[in-house]
Amino acid sequence: CSVALLFLTAIGTRDSFGFLKWEMLGITLILATICFSSRRYYWGAVFIIFAVLFNPWVPPKLSRAEWILIDTLLSLSLIYWSLDYFRNYHKGLLFERLVQSKFPEYKYVLVSATKDLHKKLRRFVESDASPDFVFREKSTRDEFAVECKYRSNYAIGTRSDKGIWWEKSQGERYQKYAQKNNTPVYIAIGIGGNPKSPELISFIPLEIIQKQYYRFIPQKVLEQYRQI
Repeated sequence: CSVALLFLTAIGTRDSFGFLKWEMLGITLILATICFSSRRYYWGAVFIIFAVLFNPWVPPKLSRAEWILIDTLLSLSLIYWSLDYFRNYHKGLLFERLVQSKFPEYKYVLVSATKDLHKKLRRFVESDASPDFVFREKSTRDEFAVECKYRSNYAIGTRSDKGIWWEKSQGERYQKYAQKNNTPVYIAIGIGGNPKSPELISFIPLEIIQKQYYRFIPQKVLEQYRQI
């Protein structure tokens, strides 16, 4: 929709450029916030630049040709970002399927699985804040939850060490779930390779991460909890 509005304005079939500025300002600020919160700083900086260009208070004095170029660049950025976002979403889905296969039906009952309904309903769904899966072992009837995270590559921490970033607030949400349901939570982490066959898969108890590694999980810890 945003890309269509930019296109119509650029070719001159839509004249309300003032209203378009407000629309693009809101969209770019929202996307910048999403990017920075997910540590995609490059994209965050790109959308901040566009937000400055489209701000309605101190607009830059540019020619129509220059605005057409900016509209085109923003349209391409929105398209590329959307494709990148859904590609990463698909990777996460493939990794979730792999994790689920690690708990075969003859040994485990799949009690529940989140559906990310808030993305379709555009509204927060409380159950989607739960871990991805809850399993029950048939022999013991013990239940446990698993949250899945896939990363294509290791990140570099503040000490130049390899690992992955972890948001403490996200862990706190799963801690509340664990306490409320008296159910242990494990974080399944896949790194490298592809989502169907990562180079490394780790299952780490959430309490270990929250107590010691709530901002950055080093590679040595991921290796320690590697699943063969």
